Amino acid sequence: MNIEIITVLAFLFVMGIVIYRDRKNFEFKSGLILRRSTKGKEFIYRFAEKNEKVLKIIGTVGIVIGVLASFYGSYLLFKSTFDIFSTKTKESTLRLVLPSVEGVNMPGFVLGVPFWYWIIAVFVVMFIHEPMHAFLARAEKIDVKSFGLLLFIILPGAFVEPNERQLKRKPLLSKLRVFAAGSFGNILAAGIMILLIIGFNKIVSAFINPAGIGFESLIAGSYAESAELNGLIVKINGIDVKTLGDLSNAMKDVKPGDEIQVTTTKGTYNIKTISDPENEQRALIGIQKPYVEYMSISNKPVSKNTISVIEWFDGLFAWIFILNLGVGVFNLFPLKPLDGGLMMEAIAQHFFKDKGKTIANYISIFFLLLILFNLFGPKMLTLLKI
Repeated sequence: MNIEIITVLAFLFVMGIVIYRDRKNFEFKSGLILRRSTKGKEFIYRFAEKNEKVLKIIGTVGIVIGVLASFYGSYLLFKSTFDIFSTKTKESTLRLVLPSVEGVNMPGFVLGVPFWYWIIAVFVVMFIHEPMHAFLARAEKIDVKSFGLLLFIILPGAFVEPNERQLKRKPLLSKLRVFAAGSFGNILAAGIMILLIIGFNKIVSAFINPAGIGFESLIAGSYAESAELNGLIVKINGIDVKTLGDLSNAMKDVKPGDEIQVTTTKGTYNIKTISDPENEQRALIGIQKPYVEYMSISNKPVSKNTISVIEWFDGLFAWIFILNLGVGVFNLFPLKPLDGGLMMEAIAQHFFKDKGKTIANYISIFFLLLILFNLFGPKMLTLLKI
């Protein structure tokens, strides 16, 4: 059992103990575990009162971004549906994003995210999404009854409970500000994460840089083994090689059986390439488990542990970006009870009065069917050989 599985089991064990010890404050409803709270309510009220004008401006921008993202997300959903029918691959771009651990295979409709990346990113998403709804509700003078966490099996979530009667009496613009706030917050967070990723990589590159390609071993029987290839690979056929991307580009036009010149920190080697057992058209140098060797600004090798930590944070920032953007856009689909569905219903009721709710329900059903088809349809079509 690897360390990741152990830490996941430990996390679930601790979560179980927390829920059990605080069980009197948890509600069990329709398969969900709910924990309501009013802590932080005073802060939200004070902040919204002091920044009411700014929050309303943010809310209005959120409506514009929300409508555009809703149309764009819907376009991608329609395009994905069309592609499933028109292509032979029968694959959808829509996936359920769920936590995974190393060695566990996920079904095709699931995008597995390393557990700790997933759990941290989901909590970031929640603690941006729901407070944004609360801040805009208060800016519109709508009471917030409570907010809290929910748990479905092992999948966490969050919620805010505004006063529904007050919300229904508000004008359309106020409703849309409240509904769009959460998803807009996630999209805004995704933009901030891009800047953070760029800044993080700039800082890292100021202190360490790739120096070449190392490898753990040579393929038995290869020409590289016969030539006793050694050292860090820095050039192939005169092309500088410092990263795995550089290595791939340098080898893209090389065919199996071609002789190449490999320059390393130990010398220059003329080596005949071999075929990849999994793809006979692909040429291999004859090295196994290649990796990038990094050097510090003082020209000293950087340890693998240091690189692992840097890569872990780089991956974490990337997944926080992906989940914020994905959740933000998905929540803007015109499907109740998602943010986009509530916006669509408010607009429909404003223009079509009593018929508006019926129109919104039909649109929601239509989009729900599209989403279900994108998740499970490709497999069904493959089984039916359509």
